[in-house]
Amino acid sequence: MSFNNETSTDASRVLFINSADAQPQNGDKSITTEYLFIPDESIVVPAHHTILLSLHHIQIPFSFYNFQLNRNCKMDYGLSTAGSTTFTSTGTIIIEEGNYNASTLMTAFTTKLNAEANVGTLSMRFNRDTLKFEWNYDNDTGSANNARLTLRIGTGTNSLLNFRDELGFNSNKFIDRNSELDVFFEDDGANLKCGFSNTGVNTTYFTGALGDFWDGDNDAETDNIFSVVDVNSGIRSIFIRTNLTQTSVLDSSIGGGFSTILARVPIDVDSGGIITISPSDGSVHKLLIKAREITSFEIRLTDQKNRVIDLNGLDWDISLQFDFIETPSLEVPKDKRLEVEQEQYKRYQELKDQLRTNQKKN
Repeated sequence: MSFNNETSTDASRVLFINSADAQPQNGDKSITTEYLFIPDESIVVPAHHTILLSLHHIQIPFSFYNFQLNRNCKMDYGLSTAGSTTFTSTGTIIIEEGNYNASTLMTAFTTKLNAEANVGTLSMRFNRDTLKFEWNYDNDTGSANNARLTLRIGTGTNSLLNFRDELGFNSNKFIDRNSELDVFFEDDGANLKCGFSNTGVNTTYFTGALGDFWDGDNDAETDNIFSVVDVNSGIRSIFIRTNLTQTSVLDSSIGGGFSTILARVPIDVDSGGIITISPSDGSVHKLLIKAREITSFEIRLTDQKNRVIDLNGLDWDISLQFDFIETPSLEVPKDKRLEVEQEQYKRYQELKDQLRTNQKKN
């Protein structure tokens, strides 16, 4: 007999949650994408049943930015003499949070950088055929100490918070997949020189006239080191995570171990729209939950790197589906040697009983 009539049918239990009704877990109370929910009615699982958890429905406002301050808005730079990796001065620029395309990103970046003291003029243009930026530098300050401008994409203190991937300096493509190299632009008064460097490496990769643009190819155009501009590198998809799942989803970003991911939600609307998943969208992954009673749980909206997404103050809706299934009884397979020995003992007992029966007849 089932302890709950619901569990003896094909019925599911669905829990609808709005983030406004939950308890924020983030230190910043304006963040609505990381919370603890405590339902008034606990979900109790009978001893002979197990729960399958799945995403039933979700609505997320696309109000987050593809450039966020603690994610990809900073860039460190250094100035030095021609041919030198020892900086005479350093600095950091911060572009404003927001949604950029290739053109507006290029404008925001160069406007901020070129406004810095002694930087000179870094020029960029976007090639729509190759989807890559092209670069030119002019040390118009007249100071030999500022002949080289280095974008510290690999060695800067904000190397994990800069927008190197968005600019086309993705480490997968840039100089043998090396993420510890910077890129420099140098105006020595006669030539434009560009290349890569750090404290131990200083390699000129391109030399041209001062008016030339470096597009990432060497003179033979056989070794392109720039990747495609990717302004959505920071957030490609939204990941829903919950502490309810611990043994159902594997994640390559943590070495293929079990993660807290409930579902991945593709971003298939424009900024300002509503990202929606409904039951009518088809089959969804069902996660096996081993808990016997659910009294509270955490939910987070993150990017692929498990960083919480900021919806800029807006709330969002999610509904979770709980299916009850009967826990199958698992028979432990017998050891083959033990099985043979038991069969031999059974035959021995049968022969022994038969012998006793014959003796009584005689």
